[in-house]
Amino acid sequence: MPFVIINHHKIHYELHGDRGPFFFLHGPFLTTVNLWREAGYLEALENTFRVVAIEPLGQGRSDAPDTPASYTIDARVEHVLGVFREMQVDYAHFLGVGLGAQVGFQMSVTAPQRLRTLNTMGAHPYPLIDEMPLQQEGVLLLREGKLKAYLDKCRVEEGFAPEQLEQLQSGSLEAYAASLEGSIRWEGISEQLSELSTPTQLITATSEGRFLSVREAGRQMRYGRYTILPRVAYDHGLWSAELVLSPLLEYLRRQR
Repeated sequence: MPFVIINHHKIHYELHGDRGPFFFLHGPFLTTVNLWREAGYLEALENTFRVVAIEPLGQGRSDAPDTPASYTIDARVEHVLGVFREMQVDYAHFLGVGLGAQVGFQMSVTAPQRLRTLNTMGAHPYPLIDEMPLQQEGVLLLREGKLKAYLDKCRVEEGFAPEQLEQLQSGSLEAYAASLEGSIRWEGISEQLSELSTPTQLITATSEGRFLSVREAGRQMRYGRYTILPRVAYDHGLWSAELVLSPLLEYLRRQR
């Protein structure tokens, strides 16, 4: 079971596939690497790519400190780059969902040479100003030990299997709260959008709450584009691979 130590914290990751370009997967808040397999992504990608899936700090088998400073988006970029160094990966395609998309956006500013392409879902590159009150309430619920109330209020459990929800109960709620706080305090990269050099695909749907912001970001980015799915559907806490993989792989083919 591979781990790498970054800033005194243990980060778990997995490698699937033994040929082709590297493809890095970074999931959303509260998820584990198992979800990529259960949702069908690994089976579809590992014959063409060397797929690296990271388990974010505070989740799964990675360490779970309770200090908010450990969970900034900049710190999470360092976790990704640490896995790159451990595996001797110069650059990779990157798919980030939610929290993972925030990490990818920040990497496109601070380490663009490490990204062949950036692909995002469930996030935009702006501060979460409109969502701040709800998210701050979520932090308080987690700190009070009210995981079910948090999941109900923020609809985080969409598409999760019962065993996944049970697994969440075994994690550190204080770490979850610190992780969420680090995510909502991210300042975004709105001022750098027009200068980014990374080919970027922002995957969205008109039914997504962040659709207008994602579309606007795609229009601002010189090398960005937004792809509109017919709907948003969840499978094991991730956006449905049945909807996502076709436009994702088509975009990657065009970038080769």
